[in-house]
Amino acid sequence: MYLQKGLGKGFVMPLLATAMIASGAKAALVTISVVFSNNTTSEKEYDFNKEFTLTSDLGNTCGQGSLAILVTDIRGGGAYVKSVGTTSIFSNFVNNTQVASLTPPTSITASPFGQGSYSAQFTPQNYGVLGNISDIIKSQLKFILSAGDQAVISSTFEVVAIPTPGALALICIAGGFGLSRRRRVSY
Repeated sequence: MYLQKGLGKGFVMPLLATAMIASGAKAALVTISVVFSNNTTSEKEYDFNKEFTLTSDLGNTCGQGSLAILVTDIRGGGAYVKSVGTTSIFSNFVNNTQVASLTPPTSITASPFGQGSYSAQFTPQNYGVLGNISDIIKSQLKFILSAGDQAVISSTFEVVAIPTPGALALICIAGGFGLSRRRRVSY
């Protein structure tokens, strides 16, 4: 009984990962983890990019991503990170086509000598863009940071080849098997 309980709870994700590997799924990941310090006496605009060049064809792409921002007031008087006009703070591109973005609804603020944070993710989605060998996968951070303050920003951008119908069936079977094991457990 206890063995079934343990298998049911933690079995789905390893099984899905195994199915993805067995199906030959291809992926690319761009991660960013940067500390920005504005040592000036006025707000400052930042535009930071990180790129990855594909080493194999992915075909039609899908994926997901996340963004976390921590702003710290260093000088007292409050701190903020905000978008530049209507531009997204976090934008992602496959072969120069924007496929996903995240922007907080308002600025991320911190009280005097305090901190403020924001985190979000965009859900898995079909990008509808081909990823071919030598294409660029890019993440862009574009924002304004208040004077004399600091922001720590971490992000992920995952690009995955959409599985072929046979691989998709394998993944669905694996997921269904893991879920069916979970339903049979009695507590």
